[in-house]
Amino acid sequence: MIPDDFRPIGRDHPDFPPLPEPVDLAAAHRLGPAAAVEAKWEWMARSWKWKAEYAVLCSPSRVYPRIVELIAAARAVPGLRRLYPYTSHMMLKFSSTTTIPYEVRLPSAEPLADGRFRVRHGEVLGEFDSTGEALALVLARAPAGLGPAVRGEDGQGR
Repeated sequence: MIPDDFRPIGRDHPDFPPLPEPVDLAAAHRLGPAAAVEAKWEWMARSWKWKAEYAVLCSPSRVYPRIVELIAAARAVPGLRRLYPYTSHMMLKFSSTTTIPYEVRLPSAEPLADGRFRVRHGEVLGEFDSTGEALALVLARAPAGLGPAVRGEDGQGR
């Protein structure tokens, strides 16, 4: 459904937000898993910030889910920051490998339109008012000994 106040905004519009500075993910992957993880967190922070700014510009009354806040909060948690982050359908996921297919051993966190956060691992595990509460549940479900993300064998997930 398109909101009533939607207006298409092109790059030539004076309020068009500047595109985020790119992050060289390929170069980071060549440096190793730790560099790939850090580069991916940085790219997600930049790109989702831009997407949120653009969405609000196009439709000021639309409530944009709190994905930017969720990514920033997860990046600040040491146990999550060392995993490879990615999003799918606005759900923040964490992989223990930096290559596809990803190995997801933790629940995902999802910002909801009502401002809350949902944690799920197949089934819904809980809904929370704050990123801290949601991410605490994600971490609580981490398997013992979950270390930093690694490159999958031969570039494949394991």
